[in-house]
Amino acid sequence: MKNKRVKNKRKKWKRIIAFLVFELVFTAITAPFVLLYGPFDNAKRIYVGSAMTTLNHQYLATMFLSKERIDNILNSSNDQNSNLGLKNNNSVVQVNAKHDNTIELYKFENSKYNGHMLVIKDPKRVKVAYTSSMYKKGETTSEMAIQNNAVAAVNGGAFIDTSSSSNWTGNGGTPTGVIISNGKIVFSDLKSDDAKTECMAITKEGKMLAGKYSIKELKELNVQEAVSFKPVLIKDGMPTPLEGSDGARGIAPRTAIGQRADGSIVMMVIDGRDLVGGLGCTMTELQSLMLTKGECVTAINLDGGKSSTMYLNGQVINDVSNGLGERYIASSIIVK
Repeated sequence: MKNKRVKNKRKKWKRIIAFLVFELVFTAITAPFVLLYGPFDNAKRIYVGSAMTTLNHQYLATMFLSKERIDNILNSSNDQNSNLGLKNNNSVVQVNAKHDNTIELYKFENSKYNGHMLVIKDPKRVKVAYTSSMYKKGETTSEMAIQNNAVAAVNGGAFIDTSSSSNWTGNGGTPTGVIISNGKIVFSDLKSDDAKTECMAITKEGKMLAGKYSIKELKELNVQEAVSFKPVLIKDGMPTPLEGSDGARGIAPRTAIGQRADGSIVMMVIDGRDLVGGLGCTMTELQSLMLTKGECVTAINLDGGKSSTMYLNGQVINDVSNGLGERYIASSIIVK
């Protein structure tokens, strides 16, 4: 009789466990369909945008949706232009010719993310660094900072993350667009001097530019430092319209650079992809942060996700989202 009761208890627990396993599997299989085909428009945009922003998790969207459907979702964001009513009234940049070695660090956080912001008073201290093994192997932000005796740095521009492994860590050695450092064109894949790339650039006078420029235009403007990325977030004190996929990149770690009216350069890094520290921010939220906390009159988004890194006084001060540590990248923006 006792053995029978024991057997019944075991059968009962097996049924409970089997039911729980079934529920988990059923939820895992059906949840994406409920989210992506249900009436949850905002959650849908965030899910698809966040998936498509990554290199190794795009399948979370592509296995359920066609390319056309993904494009429609990304282009349907209703908050892409929510910052257009904001502006910084003083939009004329006045670069102080006097050297100032001041760097100010600000930290801010909420339930979605932790953020770090550096304000560099002298824009001429801001330079572009790049990997010493171009095309072969990238370097981390901190490695480039140390090699160039930099006080501070953030990750820089676009690159092709070639890799044969499934985790897409890649070697980060091949940039895209343009890299200009100390007035020298270090890299360009543009087809001609008139072809344009969306980029961040700093002139010899210390004025930051953000927008689409050709090599010819960058030379005429006496640009000393430049890297390619997008989108432009702020132009002439006004937020730029974030159209299509530019405004619907989901929630992720972010990096941005901008300039205030007094000439100060602002570098901002938002942490993400962390259940404790927060998932990150949208492009629209990054734009708002650069307008309000950054007080920028010019700003542009830089590479984000696993690349987002901020280095200061000998150490990385943010929580990088790459589980393997700092990512190997092609370029960084440093402060001498």
